[in-house]
Amino acid sequence: MHRVLLAVLLLALTACATVATLPVSAIESPTAERLLREGQFREAAMAWTTQAEDSRGGAREFARLQAADAWLRAGDAAAAQAALDQVRRRRLGDDAALQHDLINAELQLLAGRADAAMPLLMQPRESIRSDWRPRWHRLRAQLFVMRSDNFSAAAERAYLGELDRSDRAAHQREIERLLAKLGNEAIAARTAELPAGHPLYPYAGRSLSQRGLPLPRPYQRSAADLGETVPPADRDGYRPPQRIAALLPLSGPLAAAGNSVRDGLLAGYFGEARRRPELRFFDTARGLDAALAAAREWSAQLLVGPLERDEVTALFERNDSALPMLALNRGSSPPPPGSASFALAPEDDGIAAADRLAERGLLRVLAITQGDDNAQRALLAFRERLQQRGGEVIGEVKLDENNPDYLPALQAALAGGTPQALFLSLKAAPARLLAAQLELVQLAELPRVATSLILSGSNPRMDGELDGIQFPDLPWLHGLRSTLPEPEGLGRRLPTAQGAGARLFAFGLDAWRLAAYLEHLGSHPDASVLGATGELRIDGFGQVYRAPEWAVFAGGRPRPALDGLLLPDSGGHD
Repeated sequence: MHRVLLAVLLLALTACATVATLPVSAIESPTAERLLREGQFREAAMAWTTQAEDSRGGAREFARLQAADAWLRAGDAAAAQAALDQVRRRRLGDDAALQHDLINAELQLLAGRADAAMPLLMQPRESIRSDWRPRWHRLRAQLFVMRSDNFSAAAERAYLGELDRSDRAAHQREIERLLAKLGNEAIAARTAELPAGHPLYPYAGRSLSQRGLPLPRPYQRSAADLGETVPPADRDGYRPPQRIAALLPLSGPLAAAGNSVRDGLLAGYFGEARRRPELRFFDTARGLDAALAAAREWSAQLLVGPLERDEVTALFERNDSALPMLALNRGSSPPPPGSASFALAPEDDGIAAADRLAERGLLRVLAITQGDDNAQRALLAFRERLQQRGGEVIGEVKLDENNPDYLPALQAALAGGTPQALFLSLKAAPARLLAAQLELVQLAELPRVATSLILSGSNPRMDGELDGIQFPDLPWLHGLRSTLPEPEGLGRRLPTAQGAGARLFAFGLDAWRLAAYLEHLGSHPDASVLGATGELRIDGFGQVYRAPEWAVFAGGRPRPALDGLLLPDSGGHD
């Protein structure tokens, strides 16, 4: 008799265990799942609740769990908590138990109870099912922010950036904001502790470089591999490939820009006394695919270009060129391994301006801009960078180019308080009009930094109004790169190096230098090239980072800033 009772008891326990670990795939609610897909979360929660009432055992626990999750997605934390309180976690299978922990952790974080949420989110990453990882990393990022562990929060964001590439730019901005809160010693020590291959390392490494701090180890991003057919690198890393194909718009509406870049590249090429590769140009105005096919047929070893942003994005997303690239713009995603992107982007000017002010303790800034795309892109980057550095834009003025009276807009902006400095994202003409009106609102004596957009429309006879305004400029234009062609005489002889073309000509000069040192820079993160546009190095994402160098208007003309940032050099390399 006792044996019979024991057998019945064991059978009952086995049945309970079977119900408790019922596979998720075996429990379905087509109506609730449809409502979830349609974003009708409250209705989905009620559908799961109805299913729970009609179910038994583990199926009921699972349905209640899904109801709790749907209530949470609907923004009703109280209903979610009530549904979760009815769930017996021990009767759930492993996947559902993890979902229970995530829901519980999110509710704890919403209630401000980080200590209660922490043990619910400490599973090994490898144990988390791939479709649950974005949520797990997001919750851990929130947890670490609440615990003031900004480096760990940035690490979770870096994982999210890999999993959710559609929102990668937002994750990148948040990572940079979190890392900016750390002191030099803290970020250096924590970066050194990151394991090899960690997705945060490129971000942390870029932050270290921007602060002038060394990297604890090289990036793992692969450099351009030129193979054994190319002679070994010189001592300074100079090792151009045997054949370079330059993809540029040499006809059509962008021909002027393409020709300036082409001539700058040729000037750098013919100015090199050492071994030079074969160099051939392919016109992208006739179609990028046709130019790319022709470059492949020519057996190019490196592509320089294209110049248009959409074309760069298309090449990066396709990642089928099978050739290393030095793209001459930034795409919406990072370049593939072995490649790099180089740009004179307005965002770089905004970041440089924010850093310059923050380093001088000028953290309350009034921003004055105009409506064109470049001005607004620079403003956005400036605002984000200044916030990362602990500052704020206390007011913004967007000038109306059809109304030269800027006083009402300036006075309204000052309602936010008195700024410590001004940020100008303006062309020369509106900047001159503005300068004459700043005295009327007691702003004329404040430090003023601008973007290089201020050089557009400049006129030495009229630009005395701009005296004292500082902006990032190209050292080559001031004759401070002795190893490069002299700009003033060159501009008189070569139309593509005159006026606005001078910046693109300098850009082409640096494209040659980067192409010749691409392999070296990609494998030596602390190495740099002193180029026409600034000091250049490649970060862990394959983006060329251009160190800020500054000029100031004096006597109506740009002059080197007298603070050690624009000094003559020997033209050497690190």
